[in-house]
Amino acid sequence: MTRPAFNAPLTVRPQYLSLLYHKLPNETTWTLLDQARAITPNSTSDERNYARIGDASTLTVGGQVTTSVTLQVYMDNNLEEVARVLGIKRPSGGWIGTETIRLDPTRVSDLKIESYDGVDVGADLLYTEMIYGFRPTGFSVPEEAEGDVRIAEINGSCSAYYIIPKAGL
Repeated sequence: MTRPAFNAPLTVRPQYLSLLYHKLPNETTWTLLDQARAITPNSTSDERNYARIGDASTLTVGGQVTTSVTLQVYMDNNLEEVARVLGIKRPSGGWIGTETIRLDPTRVSDLKIESYDGVDVGADLLYTEMIYGFRPTGFSVPEEAEGDVRIAEINGSCSAYYIIPKAGL
């Protein structure tokens, strides 16, 4: 039996662009997060193993799916996007100095990631990732001696995560 051919010619792929949007429960439009650095959704299923007496083989069956999300946001001088991801909306007139931006796991929001086939304005949408019911459960802002950029890391969970491919792909 001969080996099948699998080495197709190397195709250089163009640079792709992903944009992250955020929406609070009382909002109707999505807000682009310009300071987003990275987002990592991670879905896992709990597992159960079943075996018969005297049989060395086991059957592993997946159960409920849980999704954790890690989001990194650059800390800029107005903190608007860090606050937004934590469920706090910046007042339209700006901060007045009495607000507190902190972790509150009862605040819920939605996230959307749109991925395009290039970085130009005319690039085509390839797929959309939806993260519904995001609840922050961890918030850290490390202070480093090297570099001048601070990055907030916000961890959390969500009620649903899925990918919607563009029709015709």
